[in-house]
Amino acid sequence: MFDINNYLEILDCPNCLKNSYKIIKKHSYSNIKSLEDLKNIYKSSADELLIDQLVECNECQFQYLNPRIRSEIIMSSYSENKDETHVGQDIHRYKTFKKSISKIIKIFKINNIKNKNFLDIGSASGICLKAIKDLGFKEEGFEPSNWMVNYGKEKYHVNLKPGSIENIKTDKKYDLISMWDVLEHVTDLNENLKKIEILSNNQTILIINVPDVDSLMCKLMKSKWPFYLSVHLYYFNKRTIELFFRKYGFNLVKHFPHWQYLELGYIFKRAKKYYKLFSILEKIANFLQLSTLSIPYNVGQTTFIFQKIDE
Repeated sequence: MFDINNYLEILDCPNCLKNSYKIIKKHSYSNIKSLEDLKNIYKSSADELLIDQLVECNECQFQYLNPRIRSEIIMSSYSENKDETHVGQDIHRYKTFKKSISKIIKIFKINNIKNKNFLDIGSASGICLKAIKDLGFKEEGFEPSNWMVNYGKEKYHVNLKPGSIENIKTDKKYDLISMWDVLEHVTDLNENLKKIEILSNNQTILIINVPDVDSLMCKLMKSKWPFYLSVHLYYFNKRTIELFFRKYGFNLVKHFPHWQYLELGYIFKRAKKYYKLFSILEKIANFLQLSTLSIPYNVGQTTFIFQKIDE
């Protein structure tokens, strides 16, 4: 007999390490009948609605899943992930990454780009690495999905390696480090941030893109906010993300909404899970042959730019 409790782990608050919290959303595991059902959540296109319990720490107000699926199950599923739907949008993601990184180059007035080491953690298909490489940086990326790594190396000829942050050697320092829609997925938040600190030099620029629970879209959409997903283990806002990174020697320099380019039809396809109106809009877009139109959208994603504090 399958018992979900055998596959759960209980956490203290990852930020303040206290174990006092209030429940924001209760779990709903009724449709999980096997270990395979669990693993499929993390192999999917990251759009399985949140079924775990979401809590808020009474001490520091950080929001996280507790209890949650055991870390080894999550990581195993990530490594086995094969997502052809995701890579089908790479041409639009390339546009997004190139514009975003070009903006950061201007903010920091980065020069001598060809001598800058740029590390991307959780690189998926490697399309961000292609943008990094095309802008002139020395690119390096790590991705837990073996399928994604093979795809990216063959398709984009980028320096993409299998594994997650713990697989990165510490004999090299990076001038820029990015995690695009990754931090909310990592199983051990503090270990990841400790490793980032080790991999950073005194002026490293750190780019963190996450769903923001203080965003207007989150407040408007409430429980139908599309980033309330089982694959998202933590929910940040400006205050809590600053708390985390300050502990590891990073100052917040700037933050701004992240505008992601995707095909109109792809956006409607995912949005119709939340509102029936988008099913109608999807049909209209198909009829008018607008489904492949590349458009920017934002439903609460925020880019936070940190810089290592001079020691």
